Amino acid sequence: MPKADLYKITIADGKVMLRIPQQLVGADTADMDDIQAELHLMNVDYVPEHLLEIYNRTSGEFDFLADLETTDYTLQVELSEDEAEALINVIPPKVEEEPLTSERIIAALREQNILQGISNENINKIIAEKIYYEPTVVARGKSAVHGKNGYPELLFLPEKSRPAPGAHVNLQELPALQKVKEGQELVRVETATMGQDGYTITGKLITASTGKQYRIRPGRNTSYNPEGTHIIATKSGVVCLHNDSISVEQIKIVDKVDATTGHLRFDGIVCIRGNVSDRVSVEAVRIDVSGSVGKARLRSLGEIRVAQSLKGTIVQCGSSLRANNMTDIQANVGEHVLVDDFVLNSKVFCGSTFQISSSNGYVSGGDLQAGSLIRLPNVGSPGAEAVMKAEKKTESSESQTVLEVGISLKNRKQFNDLEKQAREFLYALKDDLQEITSILNEIEESGWDDKKIEALSELETKANKNVLSAFADLRKREVHDEINDLNKITNGGAVFITGKIPAGTIINIRRSRFNVPASTSDKAYSFDENGIKFDSCKELLKSYQEYFFKMPT
Repeated sequence: MPKADLYKITIADGKVMLRIPQQLVGADTADMDDIQAELHLMNVDYVPEHLLEIYNRTSGEFDFLADLETTDYTLQVELSEDEAEALINVIPPKVEEEPLTSERIIAALREQNILQGISNENINKIIAEKIYYEPTVVARGKSAVHGKNGYPELLFLPEKSRPAPGAHVNLQELPALQKVKEGQELVRVETATMGQDGYTITGKLITASTGKQYRIRPGRNTSYNPEGTHIIATKSGVVCLHNDSISVEQIKIVDKVDATTGHLRFDGIVCIRGNVSDRVSVEAVRIDVSGSVGKARLRSLGEIRVAQSLKGTIVQCGSSLRANNMTDIQANVGEHVLVDDFVLNSKVFCGSTFQISSSNGYVSGGDLQAGSLIRLPNVGSPGAEAVMKAEKKTESSESQTVLEVGISLKNRKQFNDLEKQAREFLYALKDDLQEITSILNEIEESGWDDKKIEALSELETKANKNVLSAFADLRKREVHDEINDLNKITNGGAVFITGKIPAGTIINIRRSRFNVPASTSDKAYSFDENGIKFDSCKELLKSYQEYFFKMPT
């Protein structure tokens, strides 16, 4: 608490006045040593017993302490608690022998270690206008200006549907299947800013954070414009977003996939109006199914969306998987899994988050693994308890459900290998550039020849490959860093279950195992030094809401 809030000394008409506010229980109190030290600096001759009386009385009013026949100015300097500004209260002498100078005020400030942001203008104003008995700001620090994050301007969307400038953009939540024409501008990225450091009036540095760059690169059938400011479509088609790249893909629309059509493989986006039957496979850059999928195999480099159910399906998905419900499936998903209704007896691994959107949704049986976060309404199918009572079974007779969060040791090794590989690419690129520079110097001295042209062309191709590889690995490492940042916040991951949780449910976090001993509800499971802890998840969910997806339109 600032000293001015604990006590105040002032001089008026040659009298020293002291104010001690009422002392609150548990609050900071005025320190007698501080008061006596200030009186000494002011050269006040006081009666100690009278000072003690005022101190103990704590009336909150200004009390007479002593007479002071002053011939010099008294300068009272007050610093704010955060050292953002300093004020000075000038008390004039009863008889002025020497005029007040700016040098005198600055010297008083330096005695208090005030080194930065001193306002000569305010000091001169105090002297010229004789501003006395009125604390005036004479020094101000500079607040840090944090850098702004880069953001994309999504030009392929209708103007009314585009995110606001600077808003957080999750590419997975954007409207699907946007048609574009050859030459159309798709994306413009606003570059992140560096930020500006600040300082306190005592010279302490306030470090500004640098904004994060938003990275999106051209994929298939897209490229930068000649100026390098926009990504444009090089072919007409449908926009496809995958991780940090944007591509334009051809689209193939079919009514169904079954024994009569055979397996379907397409180098683009596949839209299936009906169902995918048993014993067939679908492979594409992206897969959209308006019906259900049976005991089939789905494989996509990007996203898979299924409007109805997955039953007995094997899924490999590079980006996100979305479905109404899942039963007896096996899925390996690069990023996110979003389910509308329920998941039964399935084994699902996803690199980032798993969630069920319906408030009445549930998971029953199986093994669900997510890199960072799991969010579920309920564990156990509706009516299971009633069935168990009717059949006189125990709670443990329901299919066991295992929920696990935290990046695996295998994935950590893969990311470490990526970091090593990226460094090697960058070193190789540096060597390539040195060779290119050497050849260019030779050309400048002796002119062109076929041998030099061929060598330069080979080095250019090699350098381009290294640049692309380094960029791809950089993005993978950035994803790793994002996962690590989230794991720091969640201390390895978190499982949110807003509804019921039956006994026997297994929660695994950071290789620690927790068996739910008795039926409960509304729990957020996380990790601390003593193992897995749990709290009510309703409040904690607010902190993690930004990491979960909204179901896209």
